Amino acid sequence: MSPELMPRSLVDHDTAPLSATQPRAPHSDESAALNATRRYAELLGMPLLCCEARSGKIVAQTDNEQLPVIPTDVIRQLPQARVPKVFQMPSGLMYFTLPVPPIQGALASAVGYVLLRPGVRPSDLVLAAARCGWSQVRFERWLAELPQLPRTMLEAILRNVTEGLPLLTAAPTAPESAPELDAIAAELDYTYEEISLLHTLTQNMQISRAPRELAELSLQRLASVVQAEAHVICLDDPADPPMFLHEGHAPFDQSGMTRLVARFEDYDWSRPLVKNFVPETLLGSDFPGLKNFVLTPISEGNRRFGWLCSCNLGGDQEFGTVQASLLASVASILGTHGRNLDLYRQHEELLLCFVRSLVSSLDAKDPYTRGHSVRVALIARRLGAEMKLPEEDLQDIYLSGLLHDIGKIGVDDQILRKPSALTPEEFEQVKKHPVIGYNIVAGLKNLRRIIPGVRHHHESWSGDGYPDGLAGEEIPLMARIMAVADSYDAMGSDRPYRKGMPQQLLENILRKGAGVQWDARVVTAYFNARDAIKQICDTYSPTDGFLLDQTPLDSCGGSMPAALTPESLRAALSAPSLTTPVAATNG
Repeated sequence: MSPELMPRSLVDHDTAPLSATQPRAPHSDESAALNATRRYAELLGMPLLCCEARSGKIVAQTDNEQLPVIPTDVIRQLPQARVPKVFQMPSGLMYFTLPVPPIQGALASAVGYVLLRPGVRPSDLVLAAARCGWSQVRFERWLAELPQLPRTMLEAILRNVTEGLPLLTAAPTAPESAPELDAIAAELDYTYEEISLLHTLTQNMQISRAPRELAELSLQRLASVVQAEAHVICLDDPADPPMFLHEGHAPFDQSGMTRLVARFEDYDWSRPLVKNFVPETLLGSDFPGLKNFVLTPISEGNRRFGWLCSCNLGGDQEFGTVQASLLASVASILGTHGRNLDLYRQHEELLLCFVRSLVSSLDAKDPYTRGHSVRVALIARRLGAEMKLPEEDLQDIYLSGLLHDIGKIGVDDQILRKPSALTPEEFEQVKKHPVIGYNIVAGLKNLRRIIPGVRHHHESWSGDGYPDGLAGEEIPLMARIMAVADSYDAMGSDRPYRKGMPQQLLENILRKGAGVQWDARVVTAYFNARDAIKQICDTYSPTDGFLLDQTPLDSCGGSMPAALTPESLRAALSAPSLTTPVAATNG
């Protein structure tokens, strides 16, 4: 469906949104500009603003949900932007312009914007949304759907669009002959397919998507655009074994691909390698069935993640710059995705090191229950896996388990180390630790998603818990899982003033408390995974190696993320749990 162009009037160039006017028929001289803007929007898959270049006045927009904001710095440069141009803003937005036919003799432009990288929250868009009266939920949902592209990829896409649609940049002229129009139509169709392919890939560059998924999607879409006998991707990702993926009948296997690449080790890989008429060469004798091919690295900067190859173009055609350019763009997207995953993994390693430091600080205050938080994290993660939660949720549960008692940093050492039962006054002091922990974690942007487990792991299904007295499903699921894991480890662990409970007594308490103190679904998950959980507690030792070396946690579909390695968590120690109404302990 073609985007509808909504007429608009400008309120403020810097941050204010544009208020809608009543829909009107465009001036006849505007039609060419509006049609060009609409066509650009269709090809790019992005909303655009059509504006007068000198004044910045917005004539129309292709999506009435778009915040129509153009910074003054961009408006000043519109009259000179007669070719596609990208403007990178300090806020993390990238504006881009495309030339369109004049409006009543005045220069005009199509303007759009994308996010430079994930996680950006530009202040000018926040202010614009606020002035439009948007709610926080509406703004966050809209921002999550805003395209995210690296600058080089955006520039390549814009260049391809304008080269494929030269007629959009000028005023209408007399009709060409039928053959010329047919040729232009065919070129436009091919360009549309190219842009559609690149747009689909860029929209699927989420960190949660594995390299193999994006590679397979690339092969499927390439096969519909480049009519070759085979498209091949080799991936060398440090988190996975080498992969050889192909669409169609490839004239070589993974070993052959390696040999093919090795034949051109001295080639300048800053551009794709195109080879036609291969059978008449020495290369052809070594690779029977290979007629022609395009080969390009999947890379980002100096980091190479693999190779992309298309071979044996159909209809006895030769590969040329059109196919080579498309493959280079696809490889660039795959390389950018690989680099983003690398950066994300590094970020996760740093985050875990930070968590380890926090937990170690707590351990220094209360060494008697060393290892408790790691066990709670592992048990909670296993319960989440039993409940079929997705991998990203399992990692959040694990991190929340490591830090669930971090608030005890703010509790008096003498109370934490007391070798006998706590007095009511002392217990009131200990009960403050969920809120203290919440205040610590809430100030750390990258850990906010684990807040529910930190603040609410001592809430009770009946509503008698603390700190907020939540009941039933008011308690976040993460916290309900944490409560069972925390209580299980606290009841079963030895303390200076008592021995851990026997397994049978412990499980009787869990049964009795199901639907009273704990969520009955989580207790059921415990009994379904009781053997694996018992092995966690029997096997783990903070000094004798890491549990994940010995205990599989993926029997219910979950697996530890690559970042959670024995090396990164070996020293992650923690502190005791609190008393629960059913199983009263000082932990």
